[in-house]
Amino acid sequence: MRFIVSVILFGVAAVMVGAGILIHTVFSPPTTTAQSITISDPAPITVIDSSSLNEISSTQTISVIGGAEGTVYVESPDSTPIAQPSSSERIVMAWGRQGDVLAYIGNVPYQSITANGLEGELTVKKFTGPETATPDPMGSDLWVEQFEGEKALSADVTTPKGNLILIATNGALPAPKTITITWQMDIDRSVPTTLFYGGLGIALVGGIFYYLGWLSDRRKHRHRQGRMPKAPRPPKWRPGRQPLEPRRRGGRRALPFIAWGLAVPMMLSGCSVFPNLIAEPLPVVKVSPRGVAVTAEQFDRILGEVVATLEMADEQSAEDIAATRLDGAALRFRLAQYTARAQSKDLAELFAIPAGKVRLLLPQKTTTWPRSVFAVIDDAKNEDAPSVAVVMTQNSPRENYKVGYTIALEPGAKIPSVSSPESGAAVLYGETELLSVTPAQAVEHYGDLLNLGNKSEFADDFDSDSLQTQIGAASKSKRVKELGETATFTWKDSITDDVPLVFATAESGALMMVTLQEKEIVKPAVPGAAITATGAVKALADITSSMTGIEADYQYQLLFYVPSLGSTEKIRLLGYSYALTSARKLP
Repeated sequence: MRFIVSVILFGVAAVMVGAGILIHTVFSPPTTTAQSITISDPAPITVIDSSSLNEISSTQTISVIGGAEGTVYVESPDSTPIAQPSSSERIVMAWGRQGDVLAYIGNVPYQSITANGLEGELTVKKFTGPETATPDPMGSDLWVEQFEGEKALSADVTTPKGNLILIATNGALPAPKTITITWQMDIDRSVPTTLFYGGLGIALVGGIFYYLGWLSDRRKHRHRQGRMPKAPRPPKWRPGRQPLEPRRRGGRRALPFIAWGLAVPMMLSGCSVFPNLIAEPLPVVKVSPRGVAVTAEQFDRILGEVVATLEMADEQSAEDIAATRLDGAALRFRLAQYTARAQSKDLAELFAIPAGKVRLLLPQKTTTWPRSVFAVIDDAKNEDAPSVAVVMTQNSPRENYKVGYTIALEPGAKIPSVSSPESGAAVLYGETELLSVTPAQAVEHYGDLLNLGNKSEFADDFDSDSLQTQIGAASKSKRVKELGETATFTWKDSITDDVPLVFATAESGALMMVTLQEKEIVKPAVPGAAITATGAVKALADITSSMTGIEADYQYQLLFYVPSLGSTEKIRLLGYSYALTSARKLP
């Protein structure tokens, strides 16, 4: 009986496995579908609506054939634009959120491609504008992801809804004409997978039944042998008769046919005995920035480009290269250090942004410009080095982010709770009345504290910090005593013209970045005496001594935690950086 059941189970298993393989191979729908379009007389920019692409499948391979000819305009020595014929086989592809891409295009003519219907038929619609070209799209900080190629470019793009894919040559020449979109279809493999592995399970049960039947038959055979009183006699030889063959049971004779029944459908699946009936996972869709300045992936790429640019600028002491990624006091620090290091590299140490782990990322919550992002970066090469707070700002869609603040954090500085990188934070540019002090008041009060120490009326508003120890009232008094009666010192603190930045924290306080300028004026105390210039002051003032005196400008980038209005909590200096930015002889 068990042999009969096993034969039936093996037969059912063979049918299920064979059906599963056939559904997976012969009767499987196509795994991809493709559509192509050729644009006649293309504008400089082509955009593809990701929302329409995702109606068919969320994963696409976009292939573009390059080759464009047109007219570009270059400036003559007298700034008059001159038309010149040009051609290129270069291809640029990038994607970002819809508002960012359209803001980058501005008033430049472009064409928009949309996929329609279940087959994804591509249609194109053209838009006009008064501008003739955009800057080269490659390298823009707006893009979540970007690609570049020559003659032909193919890239797997996984864009969520609400984004646009941009295709261009260089922003001035016409965009590539021929575009092919191939969708990777998400096919349901549950039916063939269930049949295949269900059949294997039934075959296993059939094997168990067969084994139990074989075991039972063997036991019965041994039992009959134990009752025989005599040993079996050998068969007598009779001429003309064939040798006796042992009897075989019907179940055993059926086993070769069952084995072939399972083997044949398995061979239909290819070389593998167990075909891959489970669909391969589609690539993970990258999240686009929704309502925040940048994503973590964007910031990592931007930071890498900033670090690489500054390394190049520092090697050449190139002010023009540094100016492409620095702004405000951070740029002034760099340029002054280049001037001082031209005489001796020991006169100024360049403040480096570490290419390490981003410990904290706080982008501004905005869809307009200017937009900023605050980050804290650890030095991966030196664990003892202080963490660095960086603030980058993008002033317009076609500009890249520039570093405005680079601040070394105080040892043990605790950044207050802030929003997640996905949520972003509100940023207040300039003065605000929502905190215990405005940026201008913070500079004024802290400058008064540096000059007067505990005698300042604002001494109780601030926690103690290392900068007060370095350049505070006690340090200034010590310098005056060391020079005795040979010179007189005067210090004057004020806020610079740099735009203060205020990032809201989770507890109604704020991270405030400001730049304080301290003018140090040194004059001879007696007639006929001279003030000797040394070090960086000598290099920047380009003098060795002065009978009238010397004025030196020191600038400090300060990162405060400022509590909300009405709070009794003190203002904390979380970090700072400083440099001598200029020096001159008094008239």
